[in-house]
Amino acid sequence: MSTNMNGSIGRRAFLGMMAAGATLAPFALAGCGSTQASSDASSQAASSATSDASSTGLSGQHLTFVGDDAFAPYRYIEMQSDGTQKVVGLDIAIADEMASRLGFSYDFEPQEFAATLASVQASDTSFTMAMSSNPEREQTYDFTRGYYQPLVGVLTLGGDAITSIDGLSGKSIACTTGTVQNKFVAAALPNADIHTYDGGDQCLQEVLAGRIDAYVCDGAEGQSMRDANDGLVLGLLARDETKDYVGVYRVMATKGASFVSAFDQCIGEMLEDGTIDQFIGTYVGSNFEWGGDFSASGSATEGVGTSSAN
Repeated sequence: MSTNMNGSIGRRAFLGMMAAGATLAPFALAGCGSTQASSDASSQAASSATSDASSTGLSGQHLTFVGDDAFAPYRYIEMQSDGTQKVVGLDIAIADEMASRLGFSYDFEPQEFAATLASVQASDTSFTMAMSSNPEREQTYDFTRGYYQPLVGVLTLGGDAITSIDGLSGKSIACTTGTVQNKFVAAALPNADIHTYDGGDQCLQEVLAGRIDAYVCDGAEGQSMRDANDGLVLGLLARDETKDYVGVYRVMATKGASFVSAFDQCIGEMLEDGTIDQFIGTYVGSNFEWGGDFSASGSATEGVGTSSAN
């Protein structure tokens, strides 16, 4: 999917995605984006499943995907050979595939995490991704079943990887305000030295500058940051330490949005036919795939997540 926006600094710069001063023109998707690899399984599913666009009522509809475009590997800007920029990543690949199967189009509207919730709540044609549910959010938003199981990561500058919550004891910790990682650390280490910032790029800069000991983040995001910055070390916390706080990642829309049930059904089919694992393997890594066990995915109506993910 191509989309347009003014470039920004921060996390992108650390990821080597120089976006400042450039413009990327948004256009509506009519089918699968070129960012994701195609497979026989996904093509067959796209032509035969749910997803008879006429039956879902989404054929011809135009939606808006709101979210941070510097949140690799879920959404990030990639420079193309012709000098243009393109938003790619796991969430974009899944949204492109849903657009192809369900017959809708969408634009991507880049926003910082703090602004995303209000933007989605105010529009019945907007959605965002990489969000988990909780009872409070379910009063305002609707969610699909989960499409991705996250891990919590800990980024440090050198030293041994921190792989347990006890390893954070006595350290200064950065988190993005309001995220599941922020809530997890505050609950698990109530007396910790926690510093919150509006975006992950700021957290990363604090660690790189040596002002903060550890950035507690989404594990896949931390993996991308580590790979792009010499000297960073990433530890991944075990799910049994974080499961009470970290829910699966879902698509989220305002309460009553008409397209959520179709999205939910489509995601279920994409889990079953292997399309989502294919995308996870491409953009995140094989260690993060579902591997055929979708028990944690839940459903659109169960609301089994625990907190906001981003």
